[in-house]
Amino acid sequence: MSILLVQSCSKSKNRPGEPVEALELYSGYFFKIIKKSIRDGKLQDEIDICVLSAEHGLIDTTDEISYYDRRMSADRAAEIRDDVTMELRSRVDENDYHHVIFNLGTEYKAAIGDLSDLSASVQFIEGDGIGYKGHTLKQIIRGDYSSLEMEVRNATAQAD
Repeated sequence: MSILLVQSCSKSKNRPGEPVEALELYSGYFFKIIKKSIRDGKLQDEIDICVLSAEHGLIDTTDEISYYDRRMSADRAAEIRDDVTMELRSRVDENDYHHVIFNLGTEYKAAIGDLSDLSASVQFIEGDGIGYKGHTLKQIIRGDYSSLEMEVRNATAQAD
């Protein structure tokens, strides 16, 4: 099973004097969880992470970027939607991902186009509050998918 995790960028960033890898630039809550899992050797091998950046669109955590201050807006999401969606499709096809998991806020979700015919399942980390979403993210990147499956089951039950 291979998984692509798409994490939105964060407002909180380090301010390096030169370009650094995206993972090092972002310093927000979710990135702290991701970095700690990497440091602890707990990030599952089957999970690849990319970042949905308000400035750069969809990027790898190893892409070198400079500090920027741009927030995702409805206009920006519409502007990058086609490119982001095309890039997601390409990544899924090239890497044969079985699942794509998004951890995005509302503004960032608007930058994702129609993925209904994607060859991988598409799931969103949902929940009330950043703490709950952070807990779910931590479980997923450490290989415990039970909370995500619960969210999917709950969403299915509500849709019935």
